[in-house]
Amino acid sequence: MSHLSFSEGDLLHPTSSIASPLTESAPALSPLFSMVTLQDFQEGEKHRDFYFCDFIQVKAGDGICSFPSTLIESSILREKLETLKGNEFLNLEGFSYPEAHAFLEVADARLVSGDKHYTFQQWVSALSVANHLQLDNIRSYAAKSIEDGLLRLDPFECIEVAEKRRNREWLLIPFRRICQRPEPLSPSEILRLGLDRASAVSKARENLMKVIHSRGLFDTVYGGSAPPSSVQTTFADDALQLVGAEPLLSQLAPEPKPSTGDPVDHMGVPSSNLSSSSLISMKLRDCLYRLPLHYFGNRGLIPNLVASRVDQGAISLPSDLNTSDWEVFLKIITARPYDQPEESFTFSEWMGGLRAARRLDYDRAIAYIFRQIQKAYPNQDAVDLLEAAWFAEATPSQWLQDRYAILSLRSTAISSEEMRRIGVDASAEVCKLREQTAYDKGESEGERATAEVWKAKEQAAYERGKRDGEIASDEAWRVKEQAAYERGKEEGGGKSGANRRSQGLGNSRRLGPPSLFVSYGILPEDPDSTF
Repeated sequence: MSHLSFSEGDLLHPTSSIASPLTESAPALSPLFSMVTLQDFQEGEKHRDFYFCDFIQVKAGDGICSFPSTLIESSILREKLETLKGNEFLNLEGFSYPEAHAFLEVADARLVSGDKHYTFQQWVSALSVANHLQLDNIRSYAAKSIEDGLLRLDPFECIEVAEKRRNREWLLIPFRRICQRPEPLSPSEILRLGLDRASAVSKARENLMKVIHSRGLFDTVYGGSAPPSSVQTTFADDALQLVGAEPLLSQLAPEPKPSTGDPVDHMGVPSSNLSSSSLISMKLRDCLYRLPLHYFGNRGLIPNLVASRVDQGAISLPSDLNTSDWEVFLKIITARPYDQPEESFTFSEWMGGLRAARRLDYDRAIAYIFRQIQKAYPNQDAVDLLEAAWFAEATPSQWLQDRYAILSLRSTAISSEEMRRIGVDASAEVCKLREQTAYDKGESEGERATAEVWKAKEQAAYERGKRDGEIASDEAWRVKEQAAYERGKEEGGGKSGANRRSQGLGNSRRLGPPSLFVSYGILPEDPDSTF
Protein backbone atom coordinates (compact mmCIF):
# COMPACT_ATOMS: atom_id res chain seq x y z
CA MET A 1 0.00 0.00 0.00
CA SER A 2 1.37 3.39 -0.93
CA HIS A 3 2.05 5.84 1.87
CA LEU A 4 0.03 8.34 -0.13
CA SER A 5 -3.25 6.54 0.55
CA PHE A 6 -5.12 6.48 3.83
CA SER A 7 -2.80 4.20 5.69
CA GLU A 8 -2.64 1.95 8.70
CA GLY A 9 -1.79 4.80 11.01
CA ASP A 10 -3.84 7.92 10.36
CA LEU A 11 -4.39 8.33 14.07
CA LEU A 12 -3.84 10.71 16.93
CA HIS A 13 -0.66 10.57 18.97
CA PRO A 14 -1.54 10.63 22.71
CA THR A 15 0.85 13.56 23.28
CA SER A 16 -0.27 15.59 20.32
CA SER A 17 -1.46 19.16 20.69
CA ILE A 18 -5.11 18.21 20.15
CA ALA A 19 -5.18 16.83 23.71
CA SER A 20 -4.02 20.18 25.12
CA PRO A 21 -4.82 23.01 22.68
CA LEU A 22 -2.28 25.79 22.26
CA THR A 23 -4.72 28.49 23.31
CA GLU A 24 -2.39 30.44 25.58
CA SER A 25 0.14 31.48 22.92
CA ALA A 26 -2.00 31.48 19.80
CA PRO A 27 -1.18 34.45 17.53
CA ALA A 28 -3.82 36.74 16.14
CA LEU A 29 -4.90 35.76 12.65
CA SER A 30 -4.20 38.00 9.69
CA PRO A 31 -6.50 38.19 6.63
CA LEU A 32 -4.09 35.78 4.94
CA PHE A 33 -5.27 33.00 7.29
CA SER A 34 -9.00 33.64 7.30
CA MET A 35 -11.23 30.84 8.56
CA VAL A 36 -13.37 28.91 6.10
CA THR A 37 -17.08 28.64 6.81
CA LEU A 38 -18.84 25.29 6.99
CA GLN A 39 -20.49 26.08 3.66
CA ASP A 40 -17.10 26.69 2.04
CA PHE A 41 -15.86 23.49 3.62
CA GLN A 42 -18.71 21.47 2.15
CA GLU A 43 -18.22 22.99 -1.29
CA GLY A 44 -14.55 22.06 -1.56
CA GLU A 45 -13.29 19.00 -3.39
CA LYS A 46 -11.82 16.34 -1.13
CA HIS A 47 -8.27 15.33 -2.00
CA ARG A 48 -8.02 11.73 -3.12
CA ASP A 49 -5.01 10.79 -1.00
CA PHE A 50 -4.98 13.30 1.84
CA TYR A 51 -8.56 13.37 3.07
CA PHE A 52 -8.72 10.85 5.90
CA CYS A 53 -12.17 10.06 7.22
CA ASP A 54 -13.20 6.45 7.85
CA PHE A 55 -12.67 4.77 11.23
CA ILE A 56 -14.03 1.47 12.55
CA GLN A 57 -14.62 0.80 16.25
CA VAL A 58 -12.77 -2.29 17.49
CA LYS A 59 -13.17 -3.83 20.95
CA ALA A 60 -9.93 -4.92 22.61
CA GLY A 61 -10.10 -6.11 26.19
CA ASP A 62 -12.24 -3.66 28.13
CA GLY A 63 -11.71 -0.73 25.74
CA ILE A 64 -12.78 0.47 22.33
CA CYS A 65 -10.18 1.57 19.75
CA SER A 66 -10.74 3.44 16.50
CA PHE A 67 -9.00 1.60 13.67
CA PRO A 68 -8.60 3.24 10.23
CA SER A 69 -10.86 1.41 7.79
CA THR A 70 -8.04 0.63 5.35
CA LEU A 71 -6.09 -0.98 8.18
CA ILE A 72 -9.02 -3.32 8.81
CA GLU A 73 -9.55 -3.96 5.11
CA SER A 74 -5.95 -5.12 4.69
CA SER A 75 -6.09 -7.47 7.71
CA ILE A 76 -7.83 -10.73 8.59
CA LEU A 77 -10.58 -8.69 10.31
CA ARG A 78 -11.99 -7.81 6.91
CA GLU A 79 -14.10 -10.95 6.82
CA LYS A 80 -15.54 -10.19 10.26
CA LEU A 81 -16.34 -6.65 9.17
CA GLU A 82 -18.61 -7.95 6.42
CA THR A 83 -20.69 -9.95 8.95
CA LEU A 84 -21.25 -7.16 11.51
CA LYS A 85 -24.83 -6.27 12.33
CA GLY A 86 -26.26 -3.10 13.78
CA ASN A 87 -24.12 -1.53 16.50
CA GLU A 88 -21.82 -4.51 16.93
CA PHE A 89 -18.09 -3.94 17.39
CA LEU A 90 -15.28 -5.84 15.78
CA ASN A 91 -13.56 -7.87 18.44
CA LEU A 92 -9.75 -8.12 18.63
CA GLU A 93 -9.67 -11.34 20.58
CA GLY A 94 -6.76 -12.23 22.85
CA PHE A 95 -5.41 -8.69 23.21
CA SER A 96 -5.85 -6.04 25.88
CA TYR A 97 -6.77 -2.46 25.18
CA PRO A 98 -3.23 -1.20 25.96
CA GLU A 99 -1.81 -3.74 23.52
CA ALA A 100 -4.19 -2.66 20.78
CA HIS A 101 -3.40 0.97 21.52
CA ALA A 102 0.34 0.26 21.33
CA PHE A 103 -0.18 -1.38 17.96
CA LEU A 104 -2.08 1.68 16.68
CA GLU A 105 0.67 3.95 17.96
CA VAL A 106 3.36 1.99 16.11
CA ALA A 107 1.22 1.75 12.98
CA ASP A 108 0.90 5.54 13.10
CA ALA A 109 4.68 6.15 13.25
CA ARG A 110 5.99 8.55 10.59
CA LEU A 111 9.48 9.19 9.33
CA VAL A 112 9.40 12.87 10.19
CA SER A 113 7.94 12.56 13.69
CA GLY A 114 10.13 9.55 14.53
CA ASP A 115 9.56 6.48 16.67
CA LYS A 116 12.26 6.62 19.36
CA HIS A 117 9.76 7.41 22.14
CA TYR A 118 8.12 3.97 22.05
CA THR A 119 8.96 1.54 24.83
CA PHE A 120 10.10 -2.04 24.36
CA GLN A 121 6.72 -3.19 25.63
CA GLN A 122 4.94 -1.16 22.95
CA TRP A 123 7.11 -2.64 20.20
CA VAL A 124 6.43 -6.17 21.41
CA SER A 125 2.69 -5.51 21.68
CA ALA A 126 2.66 -4.06 18.17
CA LEU A 127 4.50 -7.11 16.84
CA SER A 128 2.00 -9.46 18.47
CA VAL A 129 -1.04 -7.66 17.07
CA ALA A 130 0.55 -7.29 13.63
CA ASN A 131 1.26 -11.02 13.60
CA HIS A 132 -2.34 -11.75 14.52
CA LEU A 133 -3.72 -9.38 11.86
CA GLN A 134 -1.19 -10.59 9.27
CA LEU A 135 0.01 -7.09 8.41
CA ASP A 136 3.44 -7.83 6.98
CA ASN A 137 4.78 -4.28 6.72
CA ILE A 138 4.04 -3.43 10.33
CA ARG A 139 5.19 -6.86 11.51
CA SER A 140 8.60 -6.49 9.81
CA TYR A 141 8.94 -2.93 11.03
CA ALA A 142 8.16 -3.88 14.65
CA ALA A 143 10.51 -6.91 14.55
CA LYS A 144 13.39 -4.78 13.28
CA SER A 145 12.67 -2.14 15.91
CA ILE A 146 12.73 -4.79 18.64
CA GLU A 147 16.22 -5.83 17.53
CA ASP A 148 17.28 -2.19 17.72
CA GLY A 149 15.49 -1.77 21.05
CA LEU A 150 17.45 -4.59 22.66
CA LEU A 151 20.60 -2.51 22.03
CA ARG A 152 19.12 0.88 22.88
CA LEU A 153 16.18 0.72 25.28
CA ASP A 154 16.13 0.09 29.04
CA PRO A 155 17.75 -3.36 29.47
CA PHE A 156 15.75 -4.12 32.60
CA GLU A 157 12.48 -3.51 30.77
CA CYS A 158 13.70 -5.71 27.92
CA ILE A 159 14.36 -8.53 30.40
CA GLU A 160 10.92 -8.13 31.97
CA VAL A 161 9.20 -8.20 28.58
CA ALA A 162 11.29 -11.22 27.51
CA GLU A 163 10.07 -13.08 30.60
CA LYS A 164 6.49 -12.01 30.05
CA ARG A 165 6.59 -13.07 26.40
CA ARG A 166 8.64 -16.20 27.19
CA ASN A 167 11.30 -15.31 24.63
CA ARG A 168 14.77 -16.51 25.66
CA GLU A 169 16.51 -14.79 22.74
CA TRP A 170 15.63 -11.40 24.20
CA LEU A 171 17.53 -12.09 27.44
CA LEU A 172 21.16 -12.32 26.36
CA ILE A 173 21.74 -8.86 24.89
CA PRO A 174 20.17 -6.90 27.79
CA PHE A 175 22.21 -8.91 30.34
CA ARG A 176 25.32 -8.38 28.22
CA ARG A 177 24.72 -4.61 28.26
CA ILE A 178 24.31 -4.63 32.05
CA CYS A 179 27.60 -6.52 32.45
CA GLN A 180 29.47 -4.20 30.07
CA ARG A 181 28.47 -0.89 31.61
CA PRO A 182 30.89 0.75 34.07
CA GLU A 183 28.24 1.30 36.79
CA PRO A 184 27.49 -1.57 39.20
CA LEU A 185 23.95 -2.60 40.06
CA SER A 186 21.98 -0.19 42.21
CA PRO A 187 19.75 -1.39 45.10
CA SER A 188 16.60 -0.78 43.03
CA GLU A 189 18.05 -2.73 40.11
CA ILE A 190 18.93 -5.65 42.38
CA LEU A 191 15.32 -5.74 43.55
CA ARG A 192 14.12 -5.53 39.96
CA LEU A 193 16.26 -8.50 38.88
CA GLY A 194 15.82 -10.53 42.00
CA LEU A 195 18.62 -11.65 44.30
CA ASP A 196 19.50 -14.80 42.38
CA ARG A 197 19.90 -13.04 39.04
CA ALA A 198 21.60 -10.05 40.64
CA SER A 199 24.21 -12.41 42.12
CA ALA A 200 24.76 -14.02 38.72
CA VAL A 201 25.17 -10.59 37.12
CA SER A 202 27.73 -9.59 39.76
CA LYS A 203 29.70 -12.80 39.14
CA ALA A 204 29.70 -12.23 35.37
CA ARG A 205 30.86 -8.63 35.82
CA GLU A 206 33.73 -9.74 38.09
CA ASN A 207 34.86 -12.33 35.56
CA LEU A 208 34.65 -9.78 32.75
CA MET A 209 36.85 -7.36 34.72
CA LYS A 210 39.46 -10.12 35.12
CA VAL A 211 39.43 -10.86 31.39
CA ILE A 212 39.79 -7.18 30.49
CA HIS A 213 42.70 -6.76 32.95
CA SER A 214 44.46 -9.85 31.67
CA ARG A 215 44.40 -8.44 28.15
CA GLY A 216 45.66 -5.05 29.26
CA LEU A 217 42.51 -3.35 27.98
CA PHE A 218 41.01 -1.97 31.21
CA ASP A 219 42.07 1.66 30.61
CA THR A 220 41.11 1.38 26.96
CA VAL A 221 37.61 0.10 27.76
CA TYR A 222 36.85 2.20 30.84
CA GLY A 223 39.12 5.17 30.19
CA GLY A 224 36.29 7.53 29.29
CA SER A 225 36.79 7.84 25.54
CA ALA A 226 35.25 5.43 23.05
CA PRO A 227 37.58 2.46 22.47
CA PRO A 228 38.43 1.31 18.93
CA SER A 229 35.75 -0.75 17.21
CA SER A 230 37.90 -3.89 17.33
CA VAL A 231 38.21 -3.56 21.12
CA GLN A 232 34.47 -2.94 21.45
CA THR A 233 33.73 -6.10 19.47
CA THR A 234 36.09 -8.18 21.60
CA PHE A 235 34.63 -6.70 24.78
CA ALA A 236 31.06 -7.49 23.68
CA ASP A 237 31.96 -11.04 22.67
CA ASP A 238 33.63 -11.69 26.04
CA ALA A 239 30.63 -10.31 27.92
CA LEU A 240 28.17 -12.35 25.88
CA GLN A 241 30.18 -15.52 26.47
CA LEU A 242 30.22 -14.93 30.24
CA VAL A 243 26.48 -14.22 30.29
CA GLY A 244 25.82 -17.40 28.35
CA ALA A 245 27.80 -19.35 30.93
CA GLU A 246 25.41 -18.28 33.70
CA PRO A 247 22.16 -20.34 33.53
CA LEU A 248 20.22 -17.74 35.49
CA LEU A 249 21.06 -15.13 32.83
CA SER A 250 20.69 -17.25 29.72
CA GLN A 251 17.53 -19.11 30.63
CA LEU A 252 14.00 -17.92 31.29
CA ALA A 253 12.82 -17.95 34.87
CA PRO A 254 10.10 -20.44 35.83
CA GLU A 255 6.76 -19.22 34.58
CA PRO A 256 4.75 -17.64 37.41
CA LYS A 257 1.43 -19.12 38.44
CA PRO A 258 -1.61 -17.32 37.01
CA SER A 259 -3.09 -14.68 39.30
CA THR A 260 -6.56 -15.34 40.70
CA GLY A 261 -7.53 -11.67 40.42
CA ASP A 262 -8.29 -9.61 37.34
CA PRO A 263 -5.30 -9.29 35.03
CA VAL A 264 -3.59 -5.93 35.13
CA ASP A 265 -1.54 -4.66 32.21
CA HIS A 266 1.15 -2.31 33.52
CA MET A 267 1.95 -0.78 30.16
CA GLY A 268 -0.39 2.10 30.92
CA VAL A 269 -3.70 3.20 29.54
CA PRO A 270 -3.60 6.13 27.09
CA SER A 271 -5.12 9.39 28.16
CA SER A 272 -7.38 9.76 25.14
CA ASN A 273 -8.98 7.51 22.55
CA LEU A 274 -8.16 7.58 18.87
CA SER A 275 -10.95 8.75 16.61
CA SER A 276 -11.91 11.03 13.79
CA SER A 277 -11.94 13.91 16.28
CA SER A 278 -8.14 13.92 16.03
CA LEU A 279 -8.28 14.99 12.39
CA ILE A 280 -7.96 18.57 11.22
CA SER A 281 -9.55 19.85 8.02
CA MET A 282 -7.64 22.30 5.81
CA LYS A 283 -8.38 24.07 2.57
CA LEU A 284 -5.95 25.28 -0.08
CA ARG A 285 -7.67 27.03 -2.96
CA ASP A 286 -10.57 24.70 -3.89
CA CYS A 287 -9.23 21.47 -2.43
CA LEU A 288 -9.91 20.01 1.03
CA TYR A 289 -7.41 18.03 3.10
CA ARG A 290 -7.99 16.13 6.35
CA LEU A 291 -5.11 14.76 8.39
CA PRO A 292 -4.19 14.08 12.03
CA LEU A 293 -3.03 17.27 13.68
CA HIS A 294 0.05 15.67 15.23
CA TYR A 295 1.49 15.10 11.74
CA PHE A 296 2.24 18.85 11.80
CA GLY A 297 3.99 18.90 15.18
CA ASN A 298 3.13 20.75 18.35
CA ARG A 299 4.36 24.13 17.13
CA GLY A 300 4.16 25.93 13.84
CA LEU A 301 1.61 27.66 11.69
CA ILE A 302 -1.03 24.91 11.41
CA PRO A 303 -1.20 24.06 15.16
CA ASN A 304 -1.47 27.76 15.92
CA LEU A 305 -4.28 28.21 13.40
CA VAL A 306 -6.14 25.25 14.88
CA ALA A 307 -5.78 26.62 18.40
CA SER A 308 -7.11 30.00 17.25
CA ARG A 309 -10.12 28.88 15.26
CA VAL A 310 -13.59 29.75 16.51
CA ASP A 311 -15.49 26.81 15.03
CA GLN A 312 -14.91 23.34 13.62
CA GLY A 313 -14.65 24.49 10.02
CA ALA A 314 -11.61 23.93 7.86
CA ILE A 315 -8.70 26.28 8.29
CA SER A 316 -7.52 28.14 5.24
CA LEU A 317 -3.88 27.61 4.32
CA PRO A 318 -1.73 30.58 3.20
CA SER A 319 -2.64 31.69 -0.31
CA ASP A 320 1.04 31.97 -1.28
CA LEU A 321 1.62 28.27 -0.51
CA ASN A 322 2.32 26.48 -3.78
CA THR A 323 0.00 23.50 -4.28
CA SER A 324 2.71 21.22 -5.68
CA ASP A 325 5.06 22.09 -2.81
CA TRP A 326 2.27 21.48 -0.30
CA GLU A 327 1.40 18.04 -1.65
CA VAL A 328 5.06 16.94 -1.77
CA PHE A 329 5.29 18.13 1.82
CA LEU A 330 2.26 15.98 2.70
CA LYS A 331 3.84 12.95 1.04
CA ILE A 332 6.93 13.47 3.17
CA ILE A 333 5.22 13.95 6.54
CA THR A 334 2.86 10.99 6.00
CA ALA A 335 5.65 8.60 4.92
CA ARG A 336 6.10 5.73 7.36
CA PRO A 337 9.45 4.33 8.58
CA TYR A 338 9.21 1.39 6.20
CA ASP A 339 8.48 3.63 3.19
CA GLN A 340 11.40 4.94 1.15
CA PRO A 341 10.54 8.47 0.03
CA GLU A 342 14.19 9.23 -0.78
CA GLU A 343 13.81 6.93 -3.78
CA SER A 344 10.59 8.59 -4.94
CA PHE A 345 11.47 12.29 -5.07
CA THR A 346 13.72 14.37 -7.29
CA PHE A 347 15.90 17.14 -5.93
CA SER A 348 13.41 19.78 -7.05
CA GLU A 349 10.60 17.92 -5.24
CA TRP A 350 12.60 17.79 -2.03
CA MET A 351 13.17 21.52 -2.40
CA GLY A 352 9.44 22.06 -2.89
CA GLY A 353 8.71 20.13 0.29
CA LEU A 354 11.37 22.19 2.10
CA ARG A 355 9.81 25.46 0.93
CA ALA A 356 6.41 24.32 2.20
CA ALA A 357 7.87 23.20 5.53
CA ARG A 358 9.53 26.59 5.94
CA ARG A 359 6.34 28.42 5.02
CA LEU A 360 4.42 26.38 7.62
CA ASP A 361 7.22 26.74 10.17
CA TYR A 362 7.41 22.99 10.88
CA ASP A 363 10.92 22.63 12.28
CA ARG A 364 11.04 18.84 12.48
CA ALA A 365 10.07 18.48 8.81
CA ILE A 366 12.60 21.16 7.82
CA ALA A 367 15.42 19.33 9.61
CA TYR A 368 14.40 15.95 8.17
CA ILE A 369 14.16 17.19 4.56
CA PHE A 370 17.48 19.03 4.77
CA ARG A 371 19.22 15.89 6.08
CA GLN A 372 17.81 13.91 3.18
CA ILE A 373 19.06 16.51 0.69
CA GLN A 374 22.54 16.49 2.24
CA LYS A 375 22.69 12.70 2.16
CA ALA A 376 21.21 12.06 -1.28
CA TYR A 377 22.68 14.97 -3.29
CA PRO A 378 26.30 15.64 -2.23
CA ASN A 379 27.30 16.61 -5.80
CA GLN A 380 24.34 18.87 -6.56
CA ASP A 381 25.15 22.40 -7.73
CA ALA A 382 26.54 24.39 -4.79
CA VAL A 383 24.03 27.22 -5.26
CA ASP A 384 21.13 24.73 -5.10
CA LEU A 385 22.48 23.21 -1.90
CA LEU A 386 23.13 26.57 -0.28
CA GLU A 387 19.59 27.60 -1.12
CA ALA A 388 18.39 24.49 0.74
CA ALA A 389 20.63 25.44 3.66
CA TRP A 390 19.10 28.93 3.67
CA PHE A 391 15.57 27.50 3.87
CA ALA A 392 16.69 25.16 6.65
CA GLU A 393 18.50 27.94 8.52
CA ALA A 394 21.46 25.61 8.77
CA THR A 395 24.08 26.34 11.40
CA PRO A 396 27.74 26.85 10.38
CA SER A 397 29.41 23.56 9.49
CA GLN A 398 32.16 22.06 7.37
CA TRP A 399 29.47 21.03 4.89
CA LEU A 400 28.62 24.70 4.32
CA GLN A 401 32.28 25.72 4.11
CA ASP A 402 32.87 23.12 1.41
CA ARG A 403 30.05 24.60 -0.70
CA TYR A 404 31.37 28.12 -0.18
CA ALA A 405 34.80 26.92 -1.32
CA ILE A 406 33.33 25.44 -4.51
CA LEU A 407 31.79 28.79 -5.44
CA SER A 408 34.97 30.65 -4.53
CA LEU A 409 36.86 28.68 -7.19
CA ARG A 410 34.24 29.09 -9.90
CA SER A 411 35.36 31.10 -12.95
CA THR A 412 32.25 33.31 -13.00
CA ALA A 413 31.29 35.74 -10.24
CA ILE A 414 28.23 35.13 -8.10
CA SER A 415 25.17 36.84 -9.60
CA SER A 416 22.49 38.86 -7.84
CA GLU A 417 19.95 36.10 -8.53
CA GLU A 418 22.23 33.55 -6.89
CA MET A 419 22.67 35.88 -3.93
CA ARG A 420 18.89 36.10 -3.59
CA ARG A 421 18.65 32.31 -3.57
CA ILE A 422 21.36 31.57 -1.00
CA GLY A 423 20.76 34.52 1.31
CA VAL A 424 22.93 37.41 2.43
CA ASP A 425 25.02 35.50 4.98
CA ALA A 426 26.11 32.85 2.48
CA SER A 427 26.60 35.53 -0.20
CA ALA A 428 28.90 37.51 2.08
CA GLU A 429 30.90 34.40 2.89
CA VAL A 430 31.25 33.42 -0.77
CA CYS A 431 32.28 36.96 -1.78
CA LYS A 432 34.90 37.04 0.96
CA LEU A 433 36.35 33.71 -0.15
CA ARG A 434 36.31 34.72 -3.82
CA GLU A 435 38.25 37.90 -3.00
CA GLN A 436 40.76 35.91 -1.00
CA THR A 437 41.06 33.42 -3.85
CA ALA A 438 41.60 36.24 -6.35
CA TYR A 439 44.27 37.81 -4.12
CA ASP A 440 46.05 34.49 -3.65
CA LYS A 441 45.89 33.85 -7.38
CA GLY A 442 47.28 37.30 -8.17
CA GLU A 443 50.03 36.89 -5.62
CA SER A 444 50.91 33.50 -7.05
CA GLU A 445 50.91 34.82 -10.61
CA GLY A 446 53.03 37.79 -9.50
CA GLU A 447 55.56 35.44 -7.95
CA ARG A 448 55.62 33.40 -11.14
CA ALA A 449 56.07 36.55 -13.24
CA THR A 450 58.92 37.73 -10.99
CA ALA A 451 60.55 34.35 -11.27
CA GLU A 452 60.25 34.47 -15.05
CA VAL A 453 61.83 37.95 -15.14
CA TRP A 454 64.72 36.85 -12.99
CA LYS A 455 65.14 33.77 -15.09
CA ALA A 456 65.24 35.90 -18.24
CA LYS A 457 67.72 38.27 -16.63
CA GLU A 458 69.90 35.41 -15.55
CA GLN A 459 69.77 33.94 -19.05
CA ALA A 460 70.64 37.32 -20.58
CA ALA A 461 73.51 37.76 -18.14
CA TYR A 462 74.69 34.29 -18.97
CA GLU A 463 74.57 34.96 -22.68
CA ARG A 464 76.30 38.31 -22.26
CA GLY A 465 78.94 36.76 -20.04
CA LYS A 466 79.39 33.98 -22.51
CA ARG A 467 79.72 36.46 -25.32
CA ASP A 468 82.07 38.73 -23.33
CA GLY A 469 84.02 35.67 -22.33
CA GLU A 470 84.44 34.69 -25.94
CA ILE A 471 85.57 38.23 -26.83
CA ALA A 472 87.98 38.30 -23.92
CA SER A 473 89.22 34.89 -24.88
CA ASP A 474 89.85 36.00 -28.45
CA GLU A 475 91.65 39.10 -27.22
CA ALA A 476 93.74 37.04 -24.85
CA TRP A 477 94.66 34.70 -27.66
CA ARG A 478 95.59 37.61 -29.84
CA VAL A 479 97.75 39.02 -27.06
CA LYS A 480 99.32 35.65 -26.50
CA GLU A 481 99.83 35.13 -30.21
CA GLN A 482 101.35 38.61 -30.56
CA ALA A 483 103.64 37.96 -27.60
CA ALA A 484 104.60 34.61 -29.04
CA TYR A 485 105.16 36.27 -32.38
CA GLU A 486 107.35 38.95 -30.85
CA ARG A 487 109.22 36.46 -28.82
CA GLY A 488 109.65 34.20 -31.80
CA LYS A 489 110.71 37.13 -33.88
CA GLU A 490 113.16 38.20 -31.27
CA GLU A 491 114.53 34.75 -30.78
CA GLY A 492 114.57 34.07 -34.49
CA GLY A 493 116.48 37.32 -35.27
CA GLY A 494 119.19 36.72 -32.67
CA LYS A 495 119.81 33.21 -33.88
CA SER A 496 120.05 34.39 -37.46
CA GLY A 497 122.79 36.97 -36.65
CA ALA A 498 124.79 34.52 -34.65
CA ASN A 499 124.62 32.01 -37.47
CA ARG A 500 125.79 34.49 -39.94
CA ARG A 501 128.66 35.54 -37.76
CA SER A 502 129.61 31.95 -37.19
CA GLN A 503 129.51 31.25 -40.88
CA GLY A 504 131.47 34.33 -41.73
CA LEU A 505 134.20 33.52 -39.33
CA GLY A 506 134.56 30.09 -40.77
CA ASN A 507 134.93 31.42 -44.29
CA SER A 508 137.39 33.97 -43.18
CA ARG A 509 139.65 31.36 -41.94
CA ARG A 510 139.59 29.77 -45.32
CA LEU A 511 139.71 32.92 -47.38
CA GLY A 512 141.81 35.10 -45.20
CA PRO A 513 141.37 37.63 -42.44
CA PRO A 514 138.13 39.60 -42.33
CA SER A 515 139.89 42.80 -42.84
CA LEU A 516 140.77 41.60 -46.28
CA PHE A 517 137.12 41.16 -47.14
CA VAL A 518 136.36 44.53 -45.64
CA SER A 519 139.01 46.13 -47.65
CA TYR A 520 137.62 44.61 -50.78
CA GLY A 521 134.14 45.63 -49.85
CA ILE A 522 132.88 42.04 -49.36
CA LEU A 523 132.02 42.47 -45.65
CA PRO A 524 130.66 45.49 -43.93
CA GLU A 525 132.70 47.19 -41.33
CA ASP A 526 130.02 46.29 -38.71
CA PRO A 527 129.98 42.46 -38.43
CA ASP A 528 126.41 42.46 -36.97
CA SER A 529 124.91 44.44 -39.81
CA THR A 530 123.17 42.82 -42.75
CA PHE A 531 124.01 42.98 -46.36
